[in-house]
Amino acid sequence: MAILEVNICGMKFANPVMTAAGPGTKDGEKCLAAVRGGAGGIVTHTISLNPANVSRPCMANINSGFMNTELWSVIPKEQWIEKEYKKAKMAKVPLIISMGYSAEQIKEVAPLIKPYADAVEISARYVGSDVTPIVEALKAAKKTLNIPVFMKMSPRTDMQTIARALENAGADGLVMINSSGPCMSIDVNTGYPIMGSKNGYGWL
Repeated sequence: MAILEVNICGMKFANPVMTAAGPGTKDGEKCLAAVRGGAGGIVTHTISLNPANVSRPCMANINSGFMNTELWSVIPKEQWIEKEYKKAKMAKVPLIISMGYSAEQIKEVAPLIKPYADAVEISARYVGSDVTPIVEALKAAKKTLNIPVFMKMSPRTDMQTIARALENAGADGLVMINSSGPCMSIDVNTGYPIMGSKNGYGWL
């Protein structure tokens, strides 16, 4: 049998397949289910200071892939810290905790997730496309944590410039990529968008 083990920043994975930060790891039980299904590591749903307010419907399979209007976790950070991360750790695979978004938010969230994270993923999707706040978000995490910090890139930015700035600022790795969009799918029977967001847009 082929050996699929990989080592990333000192973390040993039985295979290089991981979950993405999203509905597939929306809570601790989903994280465990992913590992039972063969995932070599877990990236948890992104948390921030406050839970997200997500319009419904927020997910759908379409011809070109999977569309969603998920923002970040609808579960409060307190529940993640008190329950969900503990359950996810039971899987005994590397646990990468995703959090966002601004440096100010990360300064508050990072110390809370420190006991559980083997590494972190920083999403800066909602701080814009200017490199400065993205680098500041990275530095806020690096200042608090002594574990690998990966930065999630958005496809709607000047990725080359931002990637170089993050490398120079000490990022341990880059995550490619966040959802693409905005995009829209119309229900031909009703004439309305299938997503429940304010303007009907979703992300692919």
